[in-house]
Amino acid sequence: MDEQQSRKPSAWRSRVAAAAAAATLLVGGGAGAAAWASQPASGEHDPAHSRTASNAARVQRLADIEDIRQLKARYFRSIDSKQWSKLATLFTARPTIDVGAKYGSGKELAEKTAALLGDAPSAHQGFLPEIQVHGNRASAIWAMEDYVSFPAGSGYKDGFHGYGEYHDTYKRINGHWYIDSTVLSRFRVDAVPNRAPSSAPKK
Repeated sequence: MDEQQSRKPSAWRSRVAAAAAAATLLVGGGAGAAAWASQPASGEHDPAHSRTASNAARVQRLADIEDIRQLKARYFRSIDSKQWSKLATLFTARPTIDVGAKYGSGKELAEKTAALLGDAPSAHQGFLPEIQVHGNRASAIWAMEDYVSFPAGSGYKDGFHGYGEYHDTYKRINGHWYIDSTVLSRFRVDAVPNRAPSSAPKK
């Protein structure tokens, strides 16, 4: 028997062994194969898909928190730089505003604060925010400190240096965050001499 003929039984045995292994795999692993075949094409139960969705939600939450930080920063800056028209635009149409006096709109807050302070210097700070985002609504508690002077002839003999916290809520409208309510609670207020503005505020 030549070499070619001697290889034929060996090749035949290899094919038989492969077929037997495939049959064993199908019989023994049939349940696993069926389970694999039944997985939804969308991958909704895929751990990697779940992690991706979770990461996307986390990124959106952090972006919302930063937008709210920026919104509150514009609130303080608009007051101190006397940009009253910008201050009015930071609120929803029917906000709750209680900052020692109550106002029914951002426009009313801006107009009456402008009449009260004029160009007198003020310095407002908000820090250590605790911001919670729930879809298109959010809430926050801000530690605050402010220094306020009143213009000559206002009837206020002294200005004040105050400490306290803001309790705010926010609403997202058309992709932008607005202040829906802001309530200021003061823990301490110290009288300070009024000061005339040294120069026009930068806008």
